[in-house]
Amino acid sequence: MYYRTVLSAVLVFACTIAAIARPPKRHYDRESLGEFGFMMEEAPRLQPPVATGPQMLPAEVACQPLVIHAFVMAWKSTLNGTRNHGLGESGFAIQSYMSSLSIQGWSEEPGNHLFIPAGQDTVAIAHVHGRGADEHPAGTDVRSRVPNFVISQDALYVTVPGTEHFIRLRGGVNDADGWNKPCSAKRSI
Repeated sequence: MYYRTVLSAVLVFACTIAAIARPPKRHYDRESLGEFGFMMEEAPRLQPPVATGPQMLPAEVACQPLVIHAFVMAWKSTLNGTRNHGLGESGFAIQSYMSSLSIQGWSEEPGNHLFIPAGQDTVAIAHVHGRGADEHPAGTDVRSRVPNFVISQDALYVTVPGTEHFIRLRGGVNDADGWNKPCSAKRSI
């Protein structure tokens, strides 16, 4: 009985010391996309701090490894643009927080029902146009108050806030400059 009591006391003491010695988890210690249901080994670590905010151009945002990974995961979540006969949508908001980018508000919906919340820290939003939909930004896409990335099989487009215009930023899935590949040295920041 005495040995069991001593062993229990030592075990409780060791667990208490281990809990005290371990530093608390911070927001930057977590995998960026793990909370959205991805396999943790697929989720990248948060990228080093970058200059974010209104001065960051959409082309720079689209070249961030975290954002490229999120583009790929959104594309995969629509079964490479084929879910719901090519009309399934998936998207997310790209937020600036403490000099780093994060992916927030992941959503998946059937065609034309996708809503991506955009708060004051939102730098841009992104969503997929599957193979059954027009690859170009739609009328509701160009009315976004922040740049709106449209991911399709053949290209990556971004809208220009305050106008009815959009720009083709990168090639498609199978192109050398595809949105699913790291940016070339001349384009990266």
